[in-house]
Amino acid sequence: MSNIETREEESRESLLGQIWASIGMTIVLGIICCGLYPLVVWGIGQLIFPHQANGSLVKKDGTPTSDDTQAVGSALIGQNFSAPGYFHPRPSSAGAGYDATSSGGSNLGPLSDQLINGKTTSPTPPATQPAESLTFDGIRLRTLHYALDNGISFKLYSVRSDGTGSGTEVPLSKFADSQGNLNDIALVDAFPHPPTDPTDRMTTIADDFSTPIPGDAVTGSGSGLDPHISPANAQIQEARVAKTRGITAEQVQALIDEHTDRPGLGVFGDPGVNVLPLNLALDAKYPIPTAPSATATTQPTAK
Repeated sequence: MSNIETREEESRESLLGQIWASIGMTIVLGIICCGLYPLVVWGIGQLIFPHQANGSLVKKDGTPTSDDTQAVGSALIGQNFSAPGYFHPRPSSAGAGYDATSSGGSNLGPLSDQLINGKTTSPTPPATQPAESLTFDGIRLRTLHYALDNGISFKLYSVRSDGTGSGTEVPLSKFADSQGNLNDIALVDAFPHPPTDPTDRMTTIADDFSTPIPGDAVTGSGSGLDPHISPANAQIQEARVAKTRGITAEQVQALIDEHTDRPGLGVFGDPGVNVLPLNLALDAKYPIPTAPSATATTQPTAK
């Protein structure tokens, strides 16, 4: 065999050796990284942090559980509370709201007309009902609902869409029914919608709020699943919750303090009030009073 043939044979053997070595290394690393390492991490989690490793599930009485049949939620995921006796969470754009399988925000920029003023949609012909629907509520409408829910006074003003001229105060009743419920669609249509609005169109804005509205009360988180609200948000809601449950603001504040998560290591992040455990603690300690049942005012006469 010539020297050239010998070198070619050695080259082929070297290439095959590298291929087999690569295959073997891939198998070994696959076993370690895709099998042993996750198994070790899972075992450590189950041994040292079983509650957190299984989703931080909580039961109706607020105690931790690893049984999903007893769980009413997770301390890591927000839920929709809207009744007056409960603390309300941040808005959510995750799926239909607080959907852990569809985590995400609205993806609307900070100058988006839809994000700020909301959006309504008219039906496509030949459909005629409903005449119009609310597609997205927007920050302005959320702010009005938050203010009304928590007793924050404000004023509505009618202004030109181009911002010129002085505003004229508009009564809230113009956008409410006889029970005081807001007409969300009419309000969103009345808000300024640049750049599509004619410059001379009269629009409606809210101003002169008696209390500043916290940003987390009217904007969602990037995931749409944030379980926390800011302490400022919780303190504004405190009076409403206390009144509904027939307790003092101090009693509610004590539970707020108990369920406020502090910054990591004292410096990382901001304090946050976890809404689900707080509401569960309220139900356990100060249940919402039930309305008295109607009873007969006179007793039947025995015969």
